[in-house]
Amino acid sequence: MKKFVVRAPLDFAGLGTIVMIIVIGALVFAQVENQDIPLPIMVIFILVVIIPGFLLMVAPIKGVWDIIVDGDDITVVKAFIFKRHWKFSDISYGKVTRGGMKIYVEGGKKKAFFVDGMCEHFSNFMKRMEKEGKNIIYPEGM
Repeated sequence: MKKFVVRAPLDFAGLGTIVMIIVIGALVFAQVENQDIPLPIMVIFILVVIIPGFLLMVAPIKGVWDIIVDGDDITVVKAFIFKRHWKFSDISYGKVTRGGMKIYVEGGKKKAFFVDGMCEHFSNFMKRMEKEGKNIIYPEGM
């Protein structure tokens, strides 16, 4: 448990691929039937279906959204280029939410990053927090 990477599961890519196949099918069907898609509907279609489907497809790719734990070092990578570095010793506490866990640093004043509960190795991160003796705050009822 010294080195692991918290990353979106490959299932997300499968869901994104299914969404994109449906999108392509709908666009081809509209073209074959000579139906023009009105602009407002196309904008909504792009914002609600195409962009989320694309993001689901690329989420599991290395570097899109990773939390790399190597010993005491934690590196959070977003969109290949945005990297932030912390150490487990910097962490004040973790706050469990419905979707995962928010990690706070600097005496709990600043939220450092979010660990998604759906991602692979989330349980490793939780175990490591417990091993390091970091306080984990659970919501009432959990």
